[in-house]
Amino acid sequence: MTPARPSNLTQCKLRLMLDTVSSKDGETRAVILEAARRLVTEPGRRGVSMAEIASAAGVSRQAVYLHFETRTQLLIALVRHVDEVHGFADLVRKCERVPDARAILSEFIGAWAGYVAHITDVARAMRAARATDEDAELAWRDRMRGFTGVCAGFVARLQAEGALADEWSASDAADFLATILSIGNWQELIEERSWSRPRYVRAMRRSVEQTLLRPMENKTAPRRRS
Repeated sequence: MTPARPSNLTQCKLRLMLDTVSSKDGETRAVILEAARRLVTEPGRRGVSMAEIASAAGVSRQAVYLHFETRTQLLIALVRHVDEVHGFADLVRKCERVPDARAILSEFIGAWAGYVAHITDVARAMRAARATDEDAELAWRDRMRGFTGVCAGFVARLQAEGALADEWSASDAADFLATILSIGNWQELIEERSWSRPRYVRAMRRSVEQTLLRPMENKTAPRRRS
């Protein structure tokens, strides 16, 4: 006797069960996020759906929703995933180990100039989508809050070491630093105006030093008696 073929409903339930099992690991989550990155950064694309991401990742929509309840959550996770893949947290920790607050800023600006080159594809796509895509706007705001928090940590070191200029509050200084080092400014200067990376680094270091930092005291050497 020939066994009965499973119904379409049974096949769908089986696929969902398999997706559920496989989607509990980090590997599937990473596959989904990398698929989202490929789609988001396609030239001319304005928005991407959960169904499109699921298809590109080779999983069902249910599997995507197991990891990300909403499209906003997925896009926020995508931006954080890109930072994780390219080692942003390690970059910040390395800078934080520098013993002098002034030197930390100089170190971070140099490292940041190189780091942005790795994430500019996603950054450009997300910034372009913000005007018409509320989820992209929320995801980008989340990323900028995180970046401002990093800048606030550096400013706190400046303040603790007496290196922050008197006219700045810690909050305003963090906002200024996050803005002047924003990815938008990096893209404008390096991609649109063809600045070299060293030129960008020199300009940012000079701007931050002249604007945020207390002038260094000139220690006059004692005069030698004749």
